Amino acid sequence: MLDIAQIEKLFAETGRGLSAAFEVIPDMVFIVDRDERVLYVNGVAARALGSGAADLVGRTQGDIFEPALAARHSQAIQHVFRSGEILVTENQQDLHLQPVWIDTRLVPFRDPSGAVVAVVGIVRDVSERRRAQEALALREAFLRGMLDNLPHMVWFKNPEGKFLVVNQPFAQATGRAHPSDLVGLDDFAVWPRELAAGYVDDDADVMRTRRQKQVEEQICVDGQLRWVETFKSPVFDADGKVIGTTGLGHDITQRRALQEEQRRSREQLRALAAHVESVREQERVRIAREIHDELGQSLTCMGMDLAFLDKQIDPHNQEAAARVAALVELVKDTIRCVRRISSELRPSILDDLGLGAAIEWLARDVETRTNMTCTVEVPEDLALPFELATPLFRICQEALTNVTRHAGATRVSIQLESGDAQITLVVKDNGRGITDEEIQRHGSFGLLGMKERVAMLGGALEVNGRPSEGTTLSIQIPFVADV
Repeated sequence: MLDIAQIEKLFAETGRGLSAAFEVIPDMVFIVDRDERVLYVNGVAARALGSGAADLVGRTQGDIFEPALAARHSQAIQHVFRSGEILVTENQQDLHLQPVWIDTRLVPFRDPSGAVVAVVGIVRDVSERRRAQEALALREAFLRGMLDNLPHMVWFKNPEGKFLVVNQPFAQATGRAHPSDLVGLDDFAVWPRELAAGYVDDDADVMRTRRQKQVEEQICVDGQLRWVETFKSPVFDADGKVIGTTGLGHDITQRRALQEEQRRSREQLRALAAHVESVREQERVRIAREIHDELGQSLTCMGMDLAFLDKQIDPHNQEAAARVAALVELVKDTIRCVRRISSELRPSILDDLGLGAAIEWLARDVETRTNMTCTVEVPEDLALPFELATPLFRICQEALTNVTRHAGATRVSIQLESGDAQITLVVKDNGRGITDEEIQRHGSFGLLGMKERVAMLGGALEVNGRPSEGTTLSIQIPFVADV
């Protein structure tokens, strides 16, 4: 059996004078001969076994370890002697009644002729690393379980656009059985080219701006396009460098379908409302004309006949003369009432002279009935079609009604402008100023009616109020005049 002196001599002969180094390294080191007797242990190994180094020299594996563990050590040592190869193992053992994970490297030690005369064992306690690995594996299992059970698609890509992490819902959406099938692929290997190009552009934008981006995009699932709402975000390392992008997307196909159905329903309701409003306006025109022409004509004839009767009455019959005179005044008042009702239903000036003149008439009427001063700015010779002039007139009429009833204003201005591609109507007063609560109030039917009229024309309405400074109502409606 070789002793330590012989081993050190062999170290010197082979140029490996390392025995002194074994005492300063943090690993456990031992040397055994072919009979598995200990030739050398360093201090770290001796302390781990709870004994002195000198007490361990000459002892076998069976003398040191319990039978099952000694048998495993013996098998490994003999394998190295037979094969002449390095053997690396990692297993759990009990040291001082404490279970520890050790990494063992058994190295054949050869004499100058090349024969294996001993085995050098280097043992490292890797319990801390093993616990860290187990903790990491537990965290990865937790994260994997959480990701795979999310109802959303989740992925992480590197700066080159390669998928590094995906969850099960994302894999299913791409037709893959497992997330690992996607690792290392890019968008062009997963999606149709036209869709993949858009995804790549979004990723580049996110990395360039270093900001999250929310998009509604399409994906192809089983040959069918589906809508997905996606939140794409940059991923940073500890130094703030962008190391990739992450995305979270959820299927909104059903929501988009409902939104589209609601949009179509709103368009149909708006078209129906526009039709009803058009029919109602035409009916107003008809009724106004009938009242003005037929009823007005009849009242005029009645007035003429009463005037004739007044001349035929005996001047001495004062009672009869008084009655006829009262009837004449009643007919005159009725004629004025008929004209007022006819104008309110549909002012003839709107059809005869156009929107600008009709707005001027509205302003003068407001001045007559209130203490407000009205200023009007309208373009000359503005010719608008019936379907545009009528709702603009009604909007202006409703706006002036609201000012009269609620604003407490002393001045109101009306501006009508015709641009290259739109008509602008602005009504501004110097009243108390409408509040945000009043604008949003569900019972504000006048404002709601104006909004609907504007929406039917494809325009926009804006209302702004400032306390004690007044309210401004601004309307823009697309319109291209005939050249």
